[in-house]
Amino acid sequence: MNITRGKLILLASVPLVLALAWGIITTIHLKSTEATLRQNTVTLSQTQTELSDTKQQLADVRAELSTTQNDLTQANTTLTQTQTQLSNSQIELSSTQTQLSTAQNQLTAVNSQLSSTQSQLSSAQSQLSSTQAQLASSQQLLADYKKTMQAMGIAVHSATSTWDFNGLQWTHSDNAQSANPTWNQLLTFVAQDKTDQHIYNLRTFNCVNYATTVYNDAEALGIEAATVTINLKNSTVGHAVNAFITSDYGLVFVDCTQSDKISRVEAGKLYRAVSPGSMQLAQLNNDSWWDNLTGQYFFVTNDYGGQAVVDSIDIYW
Repeated sequence: MNITRGKLILLASVPLVLALAWGIITTIHLKSTEATLRQNTVTLSQTQTELSDTKQQLADVRAELSTTQNDLTQANTTLTQTQTQLSNSQIELSSTQTQLSTAQNQLTAVNSQLSSTQSQLSSAQSQLSSTQAQLASSQQLLADYKKTMQAMGIAVHSATSTWDFNGLQWTHSDNAQSANPTWNQLLTFVAQDKTDQHIYNLRTFNCVNYATTVYNDAEALGIEAATVTINLKNSTVGHAVNAFITSDYGLVFVDCTQSDKISRVEAGKLYRAVSPGSMQLAQLNNDSWWDNLTGQYFFVTNDYGGQAVVDSIDIYW
């Protein structure tokens, strides 16, 4: 009986022990859990703090990212502008290089032209020096010719469209292309020209008309001619004839007043004229032959009715 009771008591006390043990275990576990919870709370608080810090850092990073993105956008804009400027600069550089190349080519051409011009200038200066020397020589020769002509009583005048003689003005028709004839060409022209067939009239067709008409007819045919006025000693009026420089026999005076004649016109000498058929070419400049002419020849009278002596001569080319 006691054993059974004891067993029963023992059996009755087992649940209590188990409950007590469970309570102890649960308490221990609860305390452990509470400790863990406290630790987790601390950890959570730290985590929340870290999370808050992380959020702030994230906000800062995002702000920095936004700023960086803005900077990047500006940088991209600047880069685009820079690239555009670079492209423009490259185009401008290419154009400048082309212009430089063109300028260098032009400079080379100019230098070549300058060298050629300098060479031409040197040649021209040499020619000018030579021409000046020739001019000086020609001027001296011209001065000598003038002295000689003046000594011979001859004054030479340049081309003129009009000229005055015996109180009247006459008109020349000059031909810039005219040239000196040969002796035979001159005689052919004189024979064919009809000026001598005009009727002489002191007022309407005198020696000046004859000389002017012959001049114009000769120039029209391309023959270089001159009109000549002759001032006579002891006479208030003069005489007019023509002059030609033949390419083979030199200066020849022609008088076509009333008839065709070859004249001797020389200061201090009697004026005399004969038909071309009444003389030989060798007698053209033979004063002795002219002085000893007899028979029929043409002469100009002075105011006293005698043969006139040439005082001075004016030749108009």
